[in-house]
Amino acid sequence: MKKEKLDEIDFEILWEGVPNGLWERFLTLIHLNFTKYQITKDELIVTTGFFKRKSNSFELYTLKDPDLTETLIERMIHVGTISVTVDTHSSSERSGMKIYLRHLTDASKVRKLLRDAIEDDVNERRITYFDKV
Repeated sequence: MKKEKLDEIDFEILWEGVPNGLWERFLTLIHLNFTKYQITKDELIVTTGFFKRKSNSFELYTLKDPDLTETLIERMIHVGTISVTVDTHSSSERSGMKIYLRHLTDASKVRKLLRDAIEDDVNERRITYFDKV
């Protein structure tokens, strides 16, 4: 790809963060926390690994039901875990898969931002969902 083409790519990051639980705080302190989460206007990106870095991206319009869970310890250290379901409406291996964004600071705000970004992406693509009866 030419450099001009790369500059045209719209990659606006709405939010990015790392796990921030007790263990992850220690790993961050010694620069060994290699998990990163990003929400762009089109996708959720989960990057993990050190020796073998892996980035999984999920189109926002395929995600449903962002839920927030806070254990007692998470509430004490002001973090939470967001889970979201992949719903591709096909027989893909990802369909029905749960994604966990673990130990996030301000998890309720991130969940709302993710929910709004999913809704915006669905509206932008003019996708209509029908409930099965």
